[in-house]
Amino acid sequence: MASQKNKKQLVWLLLTALFFTQMPANEAKAQTTLPSGTPYPAVSSAPSQIPTTTVEPNMPLYTPAGISPTPSAGVLPSTTPTVTPAATSFTLLNKNVSKHVSKKKVQYQIHSYVTDTVALKTSLKATFEPIGQTVSLCRRGILKIEKNGQVKCLKKGQSKAQNCQIKVTEAEGERTFTVKIRFDKKLENKGKSEELVYQGKQARIRTNYKMSRLTLTSSNKKAATVDKKGKITARKKGKTTINVKVKGSEKNEIKIRITVKEEPWIVNIKDSKYTYEDMTSDLRKLAWKYRGKASLQNIGTSEDRRAIWCLRIGSPYASKKYLINGGIHAREWLNCQMLTHKSEEILREYADYKSALKGKCIYIIPMINPDGVTISQFGFDAIRNPKLRKICKKTKNSAGTWKGNARGINLNFNCPGGWNKKGKSKKADGLSYPGKKAASEKETRVMMNFVNRNSGWKASLNYHSTGSILYWNYNVESEASLYERQKNLATKVNGFTHYRLMPKSISTDPNGGFGDWLIYNKKIPNVTVETGSVMAPLPHSQMKKIQKENSKLLSWFVKQ
Repeated sequence: MASQKNKKQLVWLLLTALFFTQMPANEAKAQTTLPSGTPYPAVSSAPSQIPTTTVEPNMPLYTPAGISPTPSAGVLPSTTPTVTPAATSFTLLNKNVSKHVSKKKVQYQIHSYVTDTVALKTSLKATFEPIGQTVSLCRRGILKIEKNGQVKCLKKGQSKAQNCQIKVTEAEGERTFTVKIRFDKKLENKGKSEELVYQGKQARIRTNYKMSRLTLTSSNKKAATVDKKGKITARKKGKTTINVKVKGSEKNEIKIRITVKEEPWIVNIKDSKYTYEDMTSDLRKLAWKYRGKASLQNIGTSEDRRAIWCLRIGSPYASKKYLINGGIHAREWLNCQMLTHKSEEILREYADYKSALKGKCIYIIPMINPDGVTISQFGFDAIRNPKLRKICKKTKNSAGTWKGNARGINLNFNCPGGWNKKGKSKKADGLSYPGKKAASEKETRVMMNFVNRNSGWKASLNYHSTGSILYWNYNVESEASLYERQKNLATKVNGFTHYRLMPKSISTDPNGGFGDWLIYNKKIPNVTVETGSVMAPLPHSQMKKIQKENSKLLSWFVKQ
């Protein structure tokens, strides 16, 4: 019996030692004392043979924490406490949500858009049900809440912003929380969904959202680009789609289709007989289309009661004023067309001239002598007043090469600046007759009154035909400052046109011309620009050449 008892004690000691070698230090420290009453084996002074002990294979040598082994004979039960696994939290896993906890109630808030679907994701399986006003919205077909947690606004509910409140309950438990979803309004285009924009022009996108909340992209940047402020700039002929999307949204977007074309011209430069009526119509259209940038004024009427039109580009209150005029001689009407077309070009490209036009105003009078132009193009019967018609026919001269007005007077001999009768016709002939006295004609007085009504004149370009030459060298050398300004202007005009600068001659002596009156009476520098290379009226085939020679000059004159 004593030997059997020793065997049991020895087995116990071996198992206890093995157990403590596998335990953490803190647990081992807590269990270094054997339970009270456990006898230590007696140590014999006489040597004795250590008996062999067999350990059953199915007996664990180490008991993990939390698992209690079944006590067997002679084995002391483990004192390690049982640990319960931590409970899994029940939360919303969606990104970009805000969480609010109040009185142990948890609420999540989500921001979305009526065009997007919100998929609610939870840490544990859950059920979803509408609460509050959301119940009614679901019944009315405005909102829909799926069993899998997908929440969306139906088509009926996308007309305005919506608010949704959902109770989320743990499927295998009692825990709950609520989710509030704010569905913001649908993006709407306040402009056109399809728009034509001309090359070089701009258009503006208008929506019910601030531009800072949108991303804007163009599918074809070669045709048109769009900036972050919604400004579309047309570049080349073609088509593009501008995609406008709300930041942070999947489907809240609109598409605007843009077609870029070359802007049609109002002034038909290919018109081989550009009439007074054509010019009047074009000037009115230009003034209307570019209102705010240009203005059209009837500065007076001709002898046959045709309006003499002046197109103003720039502010009438500007301190610096410049004049461009043409058509004072009847048969030189090709210049009227060229000047009107150039006026349109300036307005089409106004952005390039805007800064230069600050404090400056340009006055363009394409046709000073509308009666004479009408005679040159259509004959004497085009004059409406029978008395004037009789005067014209009495001259026996050709209507086609007519230079004068409807009274047969050359307006460029009728101005006060050196007016004289020397070497000129003594009666109305439509070519060289200067009139009975200076400023006897309505057209002359209209031009003089117009210049006199305005102050701040800096320079004038007077367009005539023909010869590709420049008249500039008036007898003003005694006035050094005026002569210097006159010479500088002529040099610039020559640099652009390469027309020959004419030396002093009878053509530059005071002779009653409009340019004479400007330089001698008003001290306004001016150059007479003679276009064309054949006798007037110039054939329309000369238009391209005249445009090429004078386009840069006129642009510089406006921008100087």
